[in-house]
Amino acid sequence: MQIKETLSQGLKREFDVTIFADAIEEKLNKRLESIGKRVKIPGFRPGKIPLPLLRQRYKQEALSDVLEQIVESTVQKLVKDNSLKPALKPKVNLNSYEEGKDLKFQVNLEILPVIGDIKLDHLTFEKYVVTIPEENIVSVLENLAKRNRETHPLKKLRKSKKGDILIIDFEGFIENEPIEGGSGKDHPLELGSGSFIPGFEDQLVDREKGGQVEVKVTFPKDYHEDRYANKPARFDVNIKDIHEAAPITIDAALAKKLGFESLELMKEWVKNNISKNYIAQGFLNTKRHVLDALAERFAFDVPENMVQLEFENIWEQLCRELGIDQGKAANANAKEKDNSKIFEETAGKSEEELRTEYKTIAERRVRLGILLAEIGNRNNISVSNQELMNALMERAREFPGQEREVIDFYRNNESALATLRAPIFENKVVEFILNQSKITEKALTPDELEKLFTFEEEEAEKKIAAESKKSKTKKTSKKKGTEKEE
Repeated sequence: MQIKETLSQGLKREFDVTIFADAIEEKLNKRLESIGKRVKIPGFRPGKIPLPLLRQRYKQEALSDVLEQIVESTVQKLVKDNSLKPALKPKVNLNSYEEGKDLKFQVNLEILPVIGDIKLDHLTFEKYVVTIPEENIVSVLENLAKRNRETHPLKKLRKSKKGDILIIDFEGFIENEPIEGGSGKDHPLELGSGSFIPGFEDQLVDREKGGQVEVKVTFPKDYHEDRYANKPARFDVNIKDIHEAAPITIDAALAKKLGFESLELMKEWVKNNISKNYIAQGFLNTKRHVLDALAERFAFDVPENMVQLEFENIWEQLCRELGIDQGKAANANAKEKDNSKIFEETAGKSEEELRTEYKTIAERRVRLGILLAEIGNRNNISVSNQELMNALMERAREFPGQEREVIDFYRNNESALATLRAPIFENKVVEFILNQSKITEKALTPDELEKLFTFEEEEAEKKIAAESKKSKTKKTSKKKGTEKEE
C-alpha cells in the first residue's frame, strides 16, 4: 500500500492511495476460500472446492466485497495514522479498476479546526425576570372557564348572534372541486371565535336553526396549504342547531371540575405555568446573547462541507415555508426567474440576497456548534439517559394516540435520537457558560419583554444582513484581486 498526501491547505486534506495488485489478489483468494467453506457444489465437500472453480462462480461477488472492504479499512487507517478528525465522512474518488492491476483512488476530506484556549472570563449577561400582572392570570382563568362552560340548545328560538355555538354540517369547494379536509359533521362553531377562515363566521350571524347557507370566502394569502392560498371558496353550511353558553364563572366549582382542590390552588397553578413560559422564553433570549458573545469572541475557519450541508437544510426549510418549488426555481431560465420574482414576492429579497444571508447563518451555526461541542467535551458535559428519555416522552406526547409508534421510531433511529440529544447538550453548555459569567437581573412586564424580543429580533436580522454584505464584498474583492494577478 502507498499513501501520498497531495493537499494540506487550511482544513482540506487530499491523499492519493495505491493498493498493490498482489495484496488485492491475496485478499480475494482468502475471500473465495471463506465462501468455499459455506457453499455447496455437487461433487465437492464444503471446504474442498477447488479455487479455480470458486473463482469462476464467485469471483465478481467476492472481488466487489474485497474492494469495498479494502477502501473502507484503508480510509480508517489513513485517518488514524495521520491523527485526523474528519468533519464529515471522507469522500473517496475511485478510479476505474482493472483486475490484476493496482487499485488507485483519491481520498478527500475536511478536518475539524483545532481550537486553542477557550477563555470564558469577563462575560456578562442580563437575565429578564417577568412580573406576572393579575390581569394575565385572570385572562387565562377566563379562557379555562370559557372552554369548560356548559352549553345548551336555545330555550326560545331566535336568530343566531355572536357568542352562540352553532352545530353545523359543512362542505367546502374551490371551483366546484371539494376541498381536502374542508368538510365536517356536527361541528360546534362559536360565532366570533375566529376559528374559521376570516369572514366565514360573520355570514352565519342572524341565521335561523335549520337554515342552509352558502358561505363565500377567500383563503388568506399566507394560508398553510399553498394550493388553497388566496383562492375564493364556497362552503355549503347546514345549521342543525343553535346553542347558547352559560355565563363564564371562575369559582370553586370550576376548580373542582378541572381537578384542583380549591380556587386558590388553580390560580397558583395558572401563575406558575405562565411563569414557566416566560422563564423558557427568557432563557432562549439569554442563550442568543451567549451565542452572540461566543461568535464575537472566537473566530476560526470551519469546514466548507459542514457549512454547505447546514445551508442546504436551512434553504430547504425556507423554500418549504415560502411555498416555493425548488425544482421549478432551479430549472427556470434567467428570464422566467426575473419575470416571476418569486423570492422578492414571498420574502421581500432576491434569491441571491437570501442565499448570501443564509450562507452566513449556516457558517455561524457550524462555528458555534463546533465551539459548544468543544466546551462541552473539555468540561465533561453530557446528556444522561434520563434526560434523553424525558425529551423522548415529551416528544411522544405531541402525538396523542401514537405515543408508542413515536417512541419506537426514535429508539430505532439513531439520527432521529440525535436531534433530541443535540438541543439538550447545547442548553447544558449554555447553562455552564452562564454559571461562569456575571448575571444581572432586570425586571420587566410581559409587554415590555415582548417589545424587547421584537426589537432584538429586528437587530439580529440587520446584523446578519450586514455581515452577509460584508462577506460578499470581501469575496468579490478577493476574486478581482486574483483575476488581476493572472
